[in-house]
Amino acid sequence: MTASVDRPLRVVLLVTDHERGGTPMRCARLALGLRDLGVDVTVGCLGPSGPVSEVLHDAGIATFACDGRGGRDWRVLRRLDIFLRGLQPDLVHAFLFHANIAARWVGRRLGLPVIGSTATLEVDQRWHLWLQRWTRRWEAGHIVNSVALAEHVRRNLRAAPDSVHIVPPSIAAIVARRTRKVVRADLRLREADFGILWSGRLDPVKRLGLLIDAVADPRLAGARLLIVGDGPQRAALERQIVAMNLQQRVHLLGWRDDLADLYPAADVFAFPSRTEGTPNAVLEAMWSGTAVVASDIPAHRELAGPDQDRLWLVPESSPRAWSTALLQAREDDVGRQSRSAAAQQWARTLNPATTAKAVLDVYQHVLGQSPTSA
Repeated sequence: MTASVDRPLRVVLLVTDHERGGTPMRCARLALGLRDLGVDVTVGCLGPSGPVSEVLHDAGIATFACDGRGGRDWRVLRRLDIFLRGLQPDLVHAFLFHANIAARWVGRRLGLPVIGSTATLEVDQRWHLWLQRWTRRWEAGHIVNSVALAEHVRRNLRAAPDSVHIVPPSIAAIVARRTRKVVRADLRLREADFGILWSGRLDPVKRLGLLIDAVADPRLAGARLLIVGDGPQRAALERQIVAMNLQQRVHLLGWRDDLADLYPAADVFAFPSRTEGTPNAVLEAMWSGTAVVASDIPAHRELAGPDQDRLWLVPESSPRAWSTALLQAREDDVGRQSRSAAAQQWARTLNPATTAKAVLDVYQHVLGQSPTSA
């Protein structure tokens, strides 16, 4: 199925949920970019409507929700079938494991081209890997945003090399509304305090417990860790903070709408994840000019650049190694400023409009259409 000459290309973007998080927000940003290119875009999710649904609705983007109640709620396939039959898209672009599987299954039944995508190198369970491989034959292409992810998809998901398309990531402009001094006063940070920021979904893969252990190091006296976000690990982190008597040094701030203000108010952004694709939070910190201390994993090495001069990478996953790296970042003003400047210069080249154009070119390639003009 392809768009007729009398109507625009009609695309459905499908993601697992519409909660706050890197992939749902990246999907929303892509929807806006595609709309600006004349694409008729609808954004669906397998779960209930969420905060991202509201963001899209306010921007005039149509959405739908399959109201799934967990990863094993197979009723979402029937609901997705109904939505797609009604929308009659030319193509479905899915994000993350569950959405990839659902889109391939229903797309096969309806004869719709499906493009999958992968955002992380982690394979949660072996049956996930098996199901990904088995359903890959019902996919017309696969989009990733880094070389590391492309290698992972080709090697572990056994995708044909020419079916994997690398589209560079993008980051929207982040505008701070308040000064560093005002924000730090609001957070009760003294000028002498070393502000460490983390943001995202509180999930075990993020290894926040490791970061809390590192901040407890006596060498980091005067450090304050600000954790922005929420998720399934919150209760466990709260217990850890109390057990270690760190209530005055580690603060769980929940989701906040002023994250753009928090990046420049922090001295470093710390990100110890065990695995990642291309994390939005790191890109935002880089764009904002906040020095980043990150785990030495393939995704972060790629963001650090060919000379590894954009980020501080921590090769070990011990609290001592992390506290040492944070201590170095605190004491090395010149190095911190050099890395943050290099990171910011690169991150500000990641234009959402360029990403949307590249994704649209992949769509048209899959559909056998001529690519859009620049």
